[in-house]
Amino acid sequence: MALLITSECISCGACLPECPNEAIFETRGDAEGKGYHVGEGQGEGDSIYVITHDRCTECVGHFDEPQCAAVCPVDNCCIADPAYPETTDVLLEKAKTLNPEKAIDPAKVWSGVRN
Repeated sequence: MALLITSECISCGACLPECPNEAIFETRGDAEGKGYHVGEGQGEGDSIYVITHDRCTECVGHFDEPQCAAVCPVDNCCIADPAYPETTDVLLEKAKTLNPEKAIDPAKVWSGVRN
């Protein structure tokens, strides 16, 4: 399942360089301008960072936990998006497709992935 950034976001930018899939954008308009889908109601007013589900793998295959949530100074700001449930296998395949030049480790899965 893709993650989403809640309205608690303070737009600090800590998450941007941490995403291995470049799934985080400063504004909804930035993401949509590049042809990516943003969940309904997310990033309203272009003042809250957004995660596009097209590119989010919840860091599966890359890290043991989502890096956006790990570096965010706001508790529970980066959470699972119930609108986009994906299994570990789907997330691993997406990671491979998005990052053909990177080694994807199937053991790198966090406990929040819904299978």
